[in-house]
Amino acid sequence: MRAFAVVSTNRAMEYKRLLDGDPLRRNRFLVLSISLLLIFDYMVFCYHADKNIFDIFPALPKLDLRERRAIYVPANDGKSLLKETRKIDVPEDTDRFAGLLFGMVAKGSIYENTSGAVPVDTYVRTVWLKGDTCYIDAGLAVLRDNTAVIPGSEENFRTALEKSIVENIPSIKRVVLLEKGVPLKRLWEVAGVPAADRGYSGQVP
Repeated sequence: MRAFAVVSTNRAMEYKRLLDGDPLRRNRFLVLSISLLLIFDYMVFCYHADKNIFDIFPALPKLDLRERRAIYVPANDGKSLLKETRKIDVPEDTDRFAGLLFGMVAKGSIYENTSGAVPVDTYVRTVWLKGDTCYIDAGLAVLRDNTAVIPGSEENFRTALEKSIVENIPSIKRVVLLEKGVPLKRLWEVAGVPAADRGYSGQVP
């Protein structure tokens, strides 16, 4: 060990004298030494921080690809509509986009409390297109507890739905809303009338 230390010291001194006699080589040595020291410090930091050594730069922010679209929602007076501009991830499929618009119109305004304008909980069963007509088959609408039905609210909802879909999907000119495959059925009335009053006995004919 002593001999190794003596040899290493002599070589280090010889290299130092070489560097002192060549300023260009000395500068290169200093730059290389400092760079290696910084790299070593960075690796030690990554080890203690449990971080990947290749994560040098912060992650790039995701691009916001949402589009600004106008949505119409029914107001609580059962007559007027509220126009709201929202940023939406627009699907490529027209039927999916129509179903998305149905859900947004049914949920109501994001700025005001318009829950009374659509007093039911429903969902989209299926959507299909035929020519320039969009057919939306909704699931059985269920009235929320202690929710009063505003006169004209259902017609207002249908108007808001058709206006939202027609303006956002130019290929559609007409919207037909069905309830479990039955067209022209009143969602609010279906939800508000007991099964016995609708002639349903609970038995399969």
